[in-house]
Amino acid sequence: MIYVIIGTGLFFVFIGLILTESNARYLLAGYNTMSEEERSKFDIRSYLVLFRKFHLFLGISFIVFSLLIFYKSTEMYLVLFMAGYPVLLYVYLLIKGNSFKKRGGQSES
Repeated sequence: MIYVIIGTGLFFVFIGLILTESNARYLLAGYNTMSEEERSKFDIRSYLVLFRKFHLFLGISFIVFSLLIFYKSTEMYLVLFMAGYPVLLYVYLLIKGNSFKKRGGQSES
C-alpha cells in the first residue's frame, strides 16, 4: 500500500511538472478543445502557474496525509481519503481555473 501512496503522489507531481505552455494545447483537457479565438481569451501562462503549484501541493500533501492515515488509522479511512481528497481539490481547481478567462484583453484574476 505504501508504494501505491507514493506512486500516486508522485504521479500528481509529475502532472504538474510535465505540462508547459507549448504542450498545453495537446495535453490540457478543455484547453485542447478550444478554438484559437477562445485560447486567445484564456490566460494560459498564469493558469499554468496555478496548475503547477496545485499539483505539487496535491502530490506532496497526498503522500504526507496518506502515510499519516496509513500508520495512525484504519484502512477504511485511508481508502476514503485517497478517493475523496483529490476529487475535492480538483473541484477547487476547476472553480479557480474559471477566473483565468480574459475580458477585453485583461485577466479577471
